[in-house]
Amino acid sequence: MSEINNTNYFLSAGRVLWLTGLSGAGKTTVAMMMQRRLLVHGVKALILDGDQVREAINDANWQYDLQSRLKGSYRYSKLAALAANQGHTVIVPTISMFHEVQQWNKDNLPGYFEVYLKTSKKVREQRDPKVLYRDYQTGDNINMVGLDLKIEAPIAPDMVVENNGTMRSLSDACDQVLSAFIAKPLN
Repeated sequence: MSEINNTNYFLSAGRVLWLTGLSGAGKTTVAMMMQRRLLVHGVKALILDGDQVREAINDANWQYDLQSRLKGSYRYSKLAALAANQGHTVIVPTISMFHEVQQWNKDNLPGYFEVYLKTSKKVREQRDPKVLYRDYQTGDNINMVGLDLKIEAPIAPDMVVENNGTMRSLSDACDQVLSAFIAKPLN
């Protein structure tokens, strides 16, 4: 991790680490791990967690249907652009289910690095941190991405992390993501 010791690299220009995957893939867990790893090296990263952004904006018209999700995806992207263009390191854990948004991110976000967290359906259902899968089984959750709504998985992410294992294997994966994120040249 010697690359990270040069914090001027991070402070001179903003960067965006985009974590995508279905509910239960570990996006928020990875984001928090990455934030802690960066902070140890003097880099304070901003997390724009999908659920927290949705809550902060508090738009009654921002629902969970396909059109609302597309609108929301662009909101995450534009907020990340705003912060990164001011020199911040931004971590965005969100489902990010649209190819058009993924392409917009690649074209517009400084230092954009996309990580796809792939997790089996069985593991996601076992984790079920927001009880979405259980609610789906009982009919209390509709418009579930990956079940009702199709996800457009990233076509060419910078990294794919298979996240079906333990916290230790996830910690190792975070180290790999961080090294690759740091090594990628700025746009």
